[in-house]
Amino acid sequence: MNKYNETEKVLLLKAYIESGMSYCSFARSHNIPVNSFSFMLQEYGHPDVSSILELMKKVDLPTTVESLQAQLSKERKEHEAELKRLKKELDKEKLRSLANSTLIDLAEKMFNISIRKKSDAK
Repeated sequence: MNKYNETEKVLLLKAYIESGMSYCSFARSHNIPVNSFSFMLQEYGHPDVSSILELMKKVDLPTTVESLQAQLSKERKEHEAELKRLKKELDKEKLRSLANSTLIDLAEKMFNISIRKKSDAK
């Protein structure tokens, strides 16, 4: 089952109300499990147009295309920064793993002992 954040739920409910479709048809057309969408409707008390507008204000959804684009741009930059940080962290961990492996190899050679577990060991 997909997890939807507050913004996604409100936008789906808004689209549902504007579509005029039954909730089953709407859920199927948007590839949402019918039960999930039914629970979403129950969670918000089967909203109408006016209550959706109130929900949009609560969730702080942008009302204009420009503000939506600005919000998406900001989120994209945050995601790119997080991705860059994670890649840097991954590279650091790869180096750490290589250093540990090299240290074990040197210790096995120098002291003539077996440190690593053998593949046939039980």
